[in-house]
Amino acid sequence: MIRSLRPLVLALALVATTAAAVSPSVEGEALEQVVLLSRHNLRAPLVSSGALADATPHAWATWDVAAGELSTKGGVLEVYLGRYLGQWLRQQQVLPATGCPQEGDFHALANSLQRTQATAQFFVAGAFPGCHVTVQQRRPLGTMDPLFDPVIHRDDAGFQRRALRAMQKAESQARLGPDLQVVEGVVEHASSPACAGRSPCALQAGDSRFRVEAGREPGASGSLALANGMVDALLMQDYQNGRGTPAGWGRVHGDAQWQALARVRNGYQDILFGTPEVARDVAAPLLSHIDGLFADPQSPKVSLLVGHDSNIGAVLAALGAADYTLPGQLEKTPIGGLLQFERWRVHSGEARYRLVYVYPTRTQLRDALPLSDAQPPGRVELALPGCGQDGCSDVQFKRLLHRAVDEPIRSADQRSAPTTGVQ
Repeated sequence: MIRSLRPLVLALALVATTAAAVSPSVEGEALEQVVLLSRHNLRAPLVSSGALADATPHAWATWDVAAGELSTKGGVLEVYLGRYLGQWLRQQQVLPATGCPQEGDFHALANSLQRTQATAQFFVAGAFPGCHVTVQQRRPLGTMDPLFDPVIHRDDAGFQRRALRAMQKAESQARLGPDLQVVEGVVEHASSPACAGRSPCALQAGDSRFRVEAGREPGASGSLALANGMVDALLMQDYQNGRGTPAGWGRVHGDAQWQALARVRNGYQDILFGTPEVARDVAAPLLSHIDGLFADPQSPKVSLLVGHDSNIGAVLAALGAADYTLPGQLEKTPIGGLLQFERWRVHSGEARYRLVYVYPTRTQLRDALPLSDAQPPGRVELALPGCGQDGCSDVQFKRLLHRAVDEPIRSADQRSAPTTGVQ
């Protein structure tokens, strides 16, 4: 599928106009290095097989790509984002103002799944039209690169017990029962083929069973996990169709319902990947890699890492980032959004590290709007513990990164394509 999308990459690169980008820099400060940790763009949902296939009496929408693969519209959206950020990085003088980037300027590494590799290729096409920029792929297509594989690394019973208790407590505190009832009202799970001959059979709070095992993703079974997969499918359909056929078979009637659906999705991700000890374990490989990129003077000025929502959620929780909202978005880790780790040189000559969430709004996704000064992506600066409003010092930033990599990471074997946890 990556190969079949290449003509669209070239066509978009040729017709793309220059997109100016708003510069948030302060006079006298210079941006030195940027690491972008991105979630892939719009993909087909994972409802064609397994428990989700028969979880509703309604027919799931059909897509122009296989389950889990980046859609054509997702490619267009990523070109827009790449074009915008490429121009912003040039304005900040992190990248050369003209010409193609050299090895010391930019490097892209993506998880070895179709949707992540294709996302990185579309970003590059938007940022550097007409340039030959390679996207690194370290494992065979369809298998997980250990850097992006959100699995548990620690193999001790005490950690696993603490992790399970933390997940159970987080689920209880989330109080998602009313939101699950909204999902039930939309999908009519009780009338689905999966419920045939079973009574009662409906989505309800408190029936989750969590899994914490070394070498596997944190997992869950029960109503919340099932509802999360169905909400994901509804959100992807909403982004894909835009103003066309309504998502949810016309049964989602307003923002209040969408917000309830999104709370289920956000809550599920927070429960599995957002408890601090689990997050530090899962995110350790990525945070160690990011630490190495900033520590090595030979690192590219701009590094792009393309992974999944679980990667971003775990990284934020491991760093202890303050809670945040993304105006114009329902998801906390939206499609096509990215964490922008920035190192600035300030007036005193000291380095300051800042973390920014850059993301497309729901309207930009649904309407496939090109990004520009007049229509910029969302940009939210995130607060990190122990750091001031002007960011983190070298010592503060390294302390935050090292908290997550204290435990040794055992080597991981190549794995097959992920379960619905990696989205």
